Amino acid sequence: MTFVSFDPSTGRVLAHHACLSGAGLEQSLARAHAATEDWQNVAPAERAALLFRLASTLSAGRERLARELCLETGSLLADCLQEVARCAEECAHFAAHGQAMLPSARSQLSQRPLGLMLALTAGPAPLWQCFRVLVPALMAGNGLLLKPAEHLSGLVAVLARLMTEAGVPEGLVTPLRISKEQVAGLVADSRIGGLAYSGERRGGAAMAALAGARLKPVRLELARASVQLILDDAELAPAVESVLNDGFRYRASWRQSEGGVLITPGLAEPFLELLTARLEQLRPGRPDDMGVELGPLAKSGQREWLERQLREAERQGGRIRCGGYLPDDEDGWYYPATLIEGSEPAMTLFPAWPAGPLCGVLRVPDEAAMLALCRALSPDGMASIWTRDRARGERLARALPFDLCRVNPDPYHDRHWPPLSDPAQRPALKEFCRAKTVLISA
Repeated sequence: MTFVSFDPSTGRVLAHHACLSGAGLEQSLARAHAATEDWQNVAPAERAALLFRLASTLSAGRERLARELCLETGSLLADCLQEVARCAEECAHFAAHGQAMLPSARSQLSQRPLGLMLALTAGPAPLWQCFRVLVPALMAGNGLLLKPAEHLSGLVAVLARLMTEAGVPEGLVTPLRISKEQVAGLVADSRIGGLAYSGERRGGAAMAALAGARLKPVRLELARASVQLILDDAELAPAVESVLNDGFRYRASWRQSEGGVLITPGLAEPFLELLTARLEQLRPGRPDDMGVELGPLAKSGQREWLERQLREAERQGGRIRCGGYLPDDEDGWYYPATLIEGSEPAMTLFPAWPAGPLCGVLRVPDEAAMLALCRALSPDGMASIWTRDRARGERLARALPFDLCRVNPDPYHDRHWPPLSDPAQRPALKEFCRAKTVLISA
């Protein structure tokens, strides 16, 4: 098997990378297991020192790393710069505070590392997805095997270089190019003590099934529903900006997810007119150009698939207000910013929001209809509610099934940050440990 790294802005092949052989994987696994056993006995202060070095390495190479990321992922350079900075911040945070999160060595209840962990990442902001697991895992005393998404085979070399430059012990963090069959073999291996996965829900279900069959702990971070609910009395401009940030950053070119915009009749037409005008202003181009607002899709075939989905929505009665066509230019995997609207879910592809620069706006008669549609979605999602009446917004938020509901959020807050990077959502170190109790009789 061979992994191919592409430049989404041109469709050009960047490199071919061979899948790791069975013998090579066993060698990497043995080295990683040995390095992890040594790392478990390293003092927390030394683990913190390593994370400080990683933070410094990331900060020093921020520009180079960001350009390497945007060249392979198609994400905008501004977003990739923020992603690298956020990874460095995460390293520095756990280096500074991680020791206080761990019980003292003399405590009867202690947190022991899981051991060697296998982490699979398949979501947007791939460097961040790796570091979100890597940093607390290292601070807790674990080692890590990292498998990025298959179309990001170039990221493996970037991660390996980062670990070398930061002085990470050989084998402690091992990026891999391996097949799905090899992943299943690793999960079954007794040297793997824990698993982590970030990405689509289908992949998470498969990983959970593999972990459950071996009774191994697994940490899942899955794509979640994100819905914008716009009521008749909403303030128009911030609602439009929120929809742009929610639908056209990161996930726009990465994955299908649950989401869309639900709007009641009174504001529908002025909202659609303003959103259409804003989308038509978005400047497409190479993602490493700081003036560009719309980059290419991340993977080959995505735009053809998006095109088929839109044609089906049109057949169901959907109306395309802007975009919605396959470009004639064969150079790169670009698709124009697209807005489709309608009065039935199938007309706007709701709730399966396809990967791509797309926004679907579904006209609904009232808040009761909003609630009925949202109750069919994943409860671990989020909703943004737009209304000038805060009490009305709060009532709707409390009735919705989602874990996170925001009423009139700042549409510009953290607009360039990678997904799931709110410091308040940092994982606890105990998620990367197992509890051990020592009781001594008198």
